[in-house]
Amino acid sequence: MERKIFIKGGTVYDGAGGPGVNSDVYIEGDKIKAVGEEASAMARADDPALSSIDAAGKMVCPGFIDMHAHSDYKIAVNGSMEAKLRQGVTTAVVGSCGFSGAPMNDRLRRDFKGYLSGMFGTECQFEWDSTAGYIEHIKRIGIGANVFLQTGFGNLRQMTMGRSPLKANAGQIAEMKKLLDKSLEEGSRGFSAGLAYPMQMFSSTEEVKALCGTAAKRGALFSVHVRNEIDKLEEANREVIGIAEETGVSLQISHHKAILSRNWGKPRQTMKMMEEARARGVDVEADVYPFTAFSNILATTMLLNEPGMEEKVIFLELKKLKQYEGKSLADVMKDTGKGAKAAALHILFKEGFSNAPVAGEFISEDDLRFIMSHPLSSIGSDGVETDEGAKAHPRLFSTSVRFLKHYVLGEKLMPMGEAVRKMTSMPARKIGAARRGLIKEGYFADIAVFDPDALRDNSTYDDPVRYPSGFDAVIVNGEIAVMKDEITGVRAGTVL
Repeated sequence: MERKIFIKGGTVYDGAGGPGVNSDVYIEGDKIKAVGEEASAMARADDPALSSIDAAGKMVCPGFIDMHAHSDYKIAVNGSMEAKLRQGVTTAVVGSCGFSGAPMNDRLRRDFKGYLSGMFGTECQFEWDSTAGYIEHIKRIGIGANVFLQTGFGNLRQMTMGRSPLKANAGQIAEMKKLLDKSLEEGSRGFSAGLAYPMQMFSSTEEVKALCGTAAKRGALFSVHVRNEIDKLEEANREVIGIAEETGVSLQISHHKAILSRNWGKPRQTMKMMEEARARGVDVEADVYPFTAFSNILATTMLLNEPGMEEKVIFLELKKLKQYEGKSLADVMKDTGKGAKAAALHILFKEGFSNAPVAGEFISEDDLRFIMSHPLSSIGSDGVETDEGAKAHPRLFSTSVRFLKHYVLGEKLMPMGEAVRKMTSMPARKIGAARRGLIKEGYFADIAVFDPDALRDNSTYDDPVRYPSGFDAVIVNGEIAVMKDEITGVRAGTVL
């Protein structure tokens, strides 16, 4: 018997950017069958297949799309996607920053299980080689939300060149293009790069451009963590905009920000660069997360030079020195009697140089508000899912709720309709997710129902693994995945 759902009497924000309207929504199977008076007429109270949701006093909107996520490895072990669903996210863009679930070979598998385990966790065994094999694997496990897969530049480069610090030669570029094209043919929808990370940082502009040419021919997205988000932010953005302009690839600049106080204010110039590029016909947008703290490993963060950074560096998941989780570097200094560098080395020697993830409060609140309110920005968590129960940056658990509760409902940074657009129809258009991102007849039934008064962001740096509250229902492809803030266990997600 086909499931039917009737959402009655909510304030519906359809995702197009306009104000909310009191309305009903009727779902049949995996699609929205009707909105408004017609929905009420279709819902028969005596229908045994009908589930009713009383949305009086609640907001009803399309399920949120996380425009920048790192869930590839977690969903290969446990596909529940609870951290997404419990904040209203029904679609995640994964394979970000040049690190993707596939393709894979033995050399890359060793790297991911070794020096990259601090980023990706230790549970995933990477039992596949191809993108097709990865898709088959996660479909067999079942996934709670939809995923949009990208192919990582880091995968391609390390499969071809290992951990070489050299620029790729013509033969190596040709091999990477071949690998990318095969991955896109098998079901990947994008090409991602993290040009600030080893080994991707050693690439030339021409190397990236060649791969973007392959992506453009397939109509794939190019999402990129630019080479520099610090002192050379403008140059780094100019590089990728130039690549998009020359190749015609659709460009998404990931987690846009300016790190360190001496660079605050620069996003006004970089967003202007994007506006000017769009006027020239370049399809460029950016995403942003609603936090002033970024996340990286301690070894990389300590290379930064910021006044008072000892108080601004917060430790997340630690394997051995658990007593410092949620504490600052200043706390470690006080406890050990060491200076900043010596205290950091104390942590690194215990945890390993590729481990010890931290949050760093190095982003300007004014810059953050400016980027979030800009019409070219969507919302992406940059949340990294690793081992079960591992402590992560709160953005993994509460990005959408913090954006809505703190900045939209609290600070009135923008109208609710515009905020919903930034998390629904805008990213849906960017990734080419047909019939998603709007509450509209014939569209897939990805829907979030929440109480604006009860909405709470409960995750903290001290205790991050705490889910938001305030969601009456989250629906994925016509199936109820969350009811009254609790996961139902339904895995109705699909690979877009």
